[in-house]
Amino acid sequence: MQEITRKRAIAIGLRARVPLVVRIMALVILVSALIFVAVSYYRLRNNKPFRLKSETPELSKEITGIINGYEQRVMKDGRLHLLVKAARDITFSDGHHELDQVNLSVFPPDDDKPDQITANRAIYDQQNSVITFLGSVKVETKDALKVDTESIAYDQNKEVAQTDAPISFEHENVSGHSTGAVVFAKNKKLELKKDVEITVAPEVSKDPNVKPSSKRSRPVTIRSAQATFEQESMKLSFGGGVTAEQERDVMSGENLYATLNQQKKIQKVEVRTNAYLRSMDEGRSAEVHSADMDFFFDKDQRLERAVAMRDTAAKTLDADSDLQLTGASLIEVLFQAQGDRSLLKQMRTEGRSVINLSAPKSKANDPRAANKRLTADTVKLTWRVTGRDLDKAEAVGNAELFVDPVTRNSQADKKTLTAPRIDCDFFESGNLAHTFTASGGAKAVIEPVQSVADRGTRVLTSQKMAAVFVKETQDIERMDAQGDAKFNENDRNGVAATISFTASDNTIRLRGGEPTVWDSRARTKAAELDSDLTNNVSYSRGRTSTTYYRQEQTNGAVPFSKVKSPVYIVGDKGEFHRDSGVAIYTGNARAWQDDNFVRADKLTIYTNEKKMTGDGHVQSAIYNARRRVEGATSTIPVFASADSMSYSDLDRTLHYEGSVDIRQGTDRLNGGVADVYLLRDSSEVEKTIAQRNVVLTQPNRKGTGDWIQYTSADEVAILKGNPARVEDTEKGSTEGGRLTVYMRDGRVIADDARGPQSPGRIRSIHKVKKQ
Repeated sequence: MQEITRKRAIAIGLRARVPLVVRIMALVILVSALIFVAVSYYRLRNNKPFRLKSETPELSKEITGIINGYEQRVMKDGRLHLLVKAARDITFSDGHHELDQVNLSVFPPDDDKPDQITANRAIYDQQNSVITFLGSVKVETKDALKVDTESIAYDQNKEVAQTDAPISFEHENVSGHSTGAVVFAKNKKLELKKDVEITVAPEVSKDPNVKPSSKRSRPVTIRSAQATFEQESMKLSFGGGVTAEQERDVMSGENLYATLNQQKKIQKVEVRTNAYLRSMDEGRSAEVHSADMDFFFDKDQRLERAVAMRDTAAKTLDADSDLQLTGASLIEVLFQAQGDRSLLKQMRTEGRSVINLSAPKSKANDPRAANKRLTADTVKLTWRVTGRDLDKAEAVGNAELFVDPVTRNSQADKKTLTAPRIDCDFFESGNLAHTFTASGGAKAVIEPVQSVADRGTRVLTSQKMAAVFVKETQDIERMDAQGDAKFNENDRNGVAATISFTASDNTIRLRGGEPTVWDSRARTKAAELDSDLTNNVSYSRGRTSTTYYRQEQTNGAVPFSKVKSPVYIVGDKGEFHRDSGVAIYTGNARAWQDDNFVRADKLTIYTNEKKMTGDGHVQSAIYNARRRVEGATSTIPVFASADSMSYSDLDRTLHYEGSVDIRQGTDRLNGGVADVYLLRDSSEVEKTIAQRNVVLTQPNRKGTGDWIQYTSADEVAILKGNPARVEDTEKGSTEGGRLTVYMRDGRVIADDARGPQSPGRIRSIHKVKKQ
């Protein structure tokens, strides 16, 4: 907000100079009193009545008397009061006088230094009570005021002194000139007619050790078409286009009015129509435009308040991070006194105000650099005690913060934050944004600057939201949404008590309440949810649970049969890769549909590949087996456990490995590895093949071997081993390289795939029941 520094610089310059300008104008008014005194005494020297001629009055050319070396002294209270000298005094027949080389001195009662007027010539029109000084007219008062012009006419009746000639004046460190001037002595009013220029130079300290301040050591020059000073109302006016310049610093407008108090200290400055301020302080240059501007001062003549009204605009000129303020109908600035200085304290705007903050020029090539725009119905800015650096900002009423990246590539986002109110905090120096906090119902929109496939507009809403900025680049580093927070991108949604977005890793983090994310396929809840938007990977921690609305939305990756029914998956933690379609659940993971389930330390779903794996302490009840008992067919669930499991929907196969234990009613199958083949159109088993130390257990029967195949349709198991062995508590045992077990009636046949006459040892032990 460096433009406000502009107001401080020029306003303080005028604050210090205007009383000096007023003093010199008051002294110019005293010149008319000086002339009045001189004329009065000069007139009394000759009481001869003057009679008008009947024709149109004009000064006579008929000389009636000449006095060379004219001198008149007037005493008052025993002291010389008036001294009039002239090289020659010519009296004309109409009573008027013309004096050459006039020197008029009026002595004060308590000083020997007089007020003086000198001129090459003076004409005194006694008839009209007008005296005119002509030719190199010089006035010098006891207070060191000097006035130079070519003519001054004084009307004693009207008590008006005026000139149309160029006039210059000088008093101590104040000098100026104009073309034409009028002094109304009775009303104590001075008018400078045109081409007014007044310069106030810095005061020179009498102490050589005192160094002037940078501001006070530069002159201020005021220029205008005309100027007026009214001593009774203590009001100074410049009109017709006015500028006040201090080197490259400028204040201008069509009219400027300064009002002083009774102590002749400035209390108000008004700039009317096309008001303009410019400051060229190195690193802090700025300018302000408005229709009108007012400046108010305290009793010690320190700037207290400044107001810019209508059509306001302001901008910095050479800062590293440029600022522009537009749209406000009114800007009010409050100042804090510090010694004899007035430092910025607070600025307030009215009307729809727009503040643009550009990215630092020093970071122009940084791909993270960003511009900012803050808009609101009213804005209030607060400065630190130094008056140079912003501390806080308040944007109230339909507030909007827009962050626009400088580099507009496929990775860049533009960000918009809206709320009824936005409060801003700044870093310690440089007017760099630190945190913008939106409240009362906030909404953030993060939109790619270029159209990118699978990358949509992101919307974040909450009751309160904070945007944290990177100091160096002024881009948003983090957005924290608090209270009923919601997130959306395309068909992805999320809710939580708080949601944070970090730009460095492009990640959304959901915390508090019951964090939930969902899309058109599934919904996931957890104690904590993180989503990496760059890599399309999400992470969940604590009480993770996912609901697929229908089994078919897993693309058949889970081994459950009801394609239109939901599937539920839980775990302590989750990891979800959206692009590859991989979902990983760890820590007591479990997936189920109705009564069917899979449990493991880790479950991984490969949606694109239509498969699922389970690792560690696998337990499942996924499929059923068909059984015929006494002519009736029924299905019973099959329970399995193993160290790991995998399912492929492409070939409808379940693969169990490590300590495999499959239970089907009273039947049990153990082994190192087992493959279960499911029917294509149901969850029933077609066949099961197990290997590695296979054990088949039934009531009163046990089979062992290296390999076994069980076919559900005929309930036949083929057991292979070296040897394969079946023990029956009632019928005895059978050993062989290959045994066929008929599960329904308990028959065991020793055979070989090479035929009934193939070599190989077969051993049978039969038990005979006692009669």
